Parts: sequence; structure tokens; C-alpha cells
Amino acid sequence: MSTIELKELIVSRISQIDDETILNAISKLLEDKSENLKNYNLELDKSEKDIISGNTYSHNQVLEKISEWKKR
Repeated sequence: MSTIELKELIVSRISQIDDETILNAISKLLEDKSENLKNYNLELDKSEKDIISGNTYSHNQVLEKISEWKKR
């Protein structure tokens, strides 16, 4: 099934729903997706700034930290 066909099927099914609770749940799901994408992009921006600023650990440094944590 193509993306267009899937969208049409979903729109058709949603248009047949009369239950407000279900429609609110669908609306919330769509809002959450948008909010999650926004937060994801903000986190990516922060990560890129950390990389540029040198606020990172090498693989070996991470392994050393893990080793230290396991000793506790």
C-alpha cells in the first residue's frame, strides 16, 4: 500500500468515527508526534553545539567511566 493510499484509508476511517474519546485520543497522538519531533530537533541542536564546543567523551573515556561505575 502506498503512502497516499494509506493516508486516504486513515482519513476515511477517522471520518467514520463519532466517539469523541477516540477522536481526542487520535488528536493527542498527532500532537504528541509533533511535540516529540520538535523536542528531538532541539536535542539535536544542543548535541551539535556540545560537539562544536568539545563537550564530548571519547569511546575509551566512556569505557573507563563505565568501569569506574561498576566498581561502586
